[in-house]
Amino acid sequence: MSFVLRVSNALVHTALIVSILFFGIASAQVEIEIIADEGSKIPITVLPFGGEGEEADLIAEIISADLTKTGLFSIQDVETSWGLSKLKGEDFADWQERKVQNLVVGKFAKLKDGRIQASFWLYDILGQAMSVGYQIKDDPKQLRRTAHHFADLIYEKLTGDKGVFRTKIAYVVRKTDLSALVIADSDGHNPNEIFSSKEPILSPRWSPTGDQIAFVSFLNRRAAVYVVPVNYQTGRVSGKPEVIGPFPGSNSAPAWSPDGKRLAIAISKDGRSDIFSVLLSDRSKVQLTNSRSIDTEPSFSHDGKSIVFTSDRTGQPQIYKASISQVSEVRLTYAGRYNASAQLSPDDSFLALMHYDEGRFNVGTLDMQTGIVQILTKGTLDQSPSIAPNGKVIVYASEANGRGILRFVSKNGRAKLRYLGPKGDDIREPSWGPFIKD
Repeated sequence: MSFVLRVSNALVHTALIVSILFFGIASAQVEIEIIADEGSKIPITVLPFGGEGEEADLIAEIISADLTKTGLFSIQDVETSWGLSKLKGEDFADWQERKVQNLVVGKFAKLKDGRIQASFWLYDILGQAMSVGYQIKDDPKQLRRTAHHFADLIYEKLTGDKGVFRTKIAYVVRKTDLSALVIADSDGHNPNEIFSSKEPILSPRWSPTGDQIAFVSFLNRRAAVYVVPVNYQTGRVSGKPEVIGPFPGSNSAPAWSPDGKRLAIAISKDGRSDIFSVLLSDRSKVQLTNSRSIDTEPSFSHDGKSIVFTSDRTGQPQIYKASISQVSEVRLTYAGRYNASAQLSPDDSFLALMHYDEGRFNVGTLDMQTGIVQILTKGTLDQSPSIAPNGKVIVYASEANGRGILRFVSKNGRAKLRYLGPKGDDIREPSWGPFIKD
């Protein structure tokens, strides 16, 4: 796996290639493009972990790669023969002379019972104190998860926000004769195919707890919503897919309620489409929208009291908000010829959406207080945005050289990442999973 880092401002144009080692996992090609003022980044030095074998080096490299991809950190390399895992009082002055502000050291060992043990310490050099210390014992196959866990803890300590490095992403891979639903780590590693069909697969959506994925495929030539149980820790299927309904007409665009007890589904019949809330326990449904137009692509608010959705009731697709009690509906988007595929952020402060104007489909955000739309991407066919559970990053589908890829963009537009996928896969329809539960 290779990362290409481009850091740009008015004075600096540098390229850094960071090689990431991995074991028996399909190769992923990732290009990171970061555009930001160097002075606004958090400087951090991550030393190679003490211990024998490639695994010790790999942990430090994954931590550095995770932090780099956020666009918030500046990784500072230093020449050192450092071989210890903890700092003593007299060590701080030496690191301060090296202009190091935040220092990560650690150690790795293979235990006699077959498990691995990894520990890390984050030091505030200027404050001459340890900020975080943590130890994990785990299965050797979970080495990458251990490294992501460390990166999450470092990220949270230095930014105040929860890290998403251990989270999962689901997406659809389109092949010549079938479609496949895949779960992968947030950095693209450990892809697992959990469902495949000769029919198209669309709109995967994680449940709030990460133990189920709803998606759309076809049953008797009609779109139907399925739910498949999964193990979020391993990214593997844990049961057979189950059809929800199906209800008369075409069933599509599933969205989970915050409590995971309901799915909002668009049901199309007789040339119109309305959104219904379906209680999973008994399959009873309640109609949420009622118009002669096409209402689709719902997304629940954090409190479950309202939805945002796409409707063409004014002639072109735009985003609307409706209360679950059906008391009110309001149009949210006016800029651009076409806005669709909206998803509310975890705190309901903004929407991620697909915006069409001047012949280009791009991904942007809409501030729920001001109504201002900010365009974050510059492609021509950027679509299907999905927000990370910390609200800081958006993954979306795009194209490169005629095939589908995933791209990531931070909410502020500073950091951009491109995920090409293993073996040239044609990737579509991403969905970012929830926080992992320890």
